[in-house]
Amino acid sequence: MNKLTIVIFSGAGLSTESGIPTFRDSGGLWEQHRVEDVASPEGWLKNKKLVLDFYAQRFLKQLECHPNPAHLAIAKLSERHNVVNITQNIDTLLERAGNENVWHLHGRIDFQKCEHHRSSGFLRDSGFECDYQSFITKPIQMGDLCPKCGGQLRPDIVWFGEPVDMRENELMKLKQSADIFIGVGTSAQVYPAAGLLPMFRSIPKKYFIDPNPAYEMLEGYDVLKGSASEQMPKLVEKLL
Repeated sequence: MNKLTIVIFSGAGLSTESGIPTFRDSGGLWEQHRVEDVASPEGWLKNKKLVLDFYAQRFLKQLECHPNPAHLAIAKLSERHNVVNITQNIDTLLERAGNENVWHLHGRIDFQKCEHHRSSGFLRDSGFECDYQSFITKPIQMGDLCPKCGGQLRPDIVWFGEPVDMRENELMKLKQSADIFIGVGTSAQVYPAAGLLPMFRSIPKKYFIDPNPAYEMLEGYDVLKGSASEQMPKLVEKLL
């Protein structure tokens, strides 16, 4: 069988059945915290310890969770085809299921970077931008300092008000080379999903999995109504 290039764009709905809570399902609160307090540059400047404690809980929570049938089905598909995962999720369940090509638009919970990192917008008084990033095996704490510049280390997560890792050139190459596009676990109504779906509209085979799909935005897609763990294994078996 010839290898196909398959782009899978995923959102929070891919991981909810593994036990990872989502912002949209919690009344606008994350573990009783306002999103502005724990996921914004302003919140970081106001109370760094609160932010670090919040992400420490999320780091430990995702370690307790396991890949669900959707993650495993995607890994099975990647054994036969060239699968590129573009995900809004910060957990590592796709990787732990066996997927190697994963592009995290919003960062990863198991990485840290300097608070003065060039992608964070917090420059030192001198205008210095740090490039330090590294893998972590335990939560970040106050006093964990950057070995390059001495800044406080923070989660390598994209907060509200910070730029998403979009890589426009790579997206354009994928648009030209992809044979199949699959959207799963995302509402497709907010950025970046709202921009990705039209971008890949020219691909001949397109699928979208969601319990409550926004049909008006999915012209040309084969819509599979249902959860990720219900519909993704069925779709993968069909594609294989």
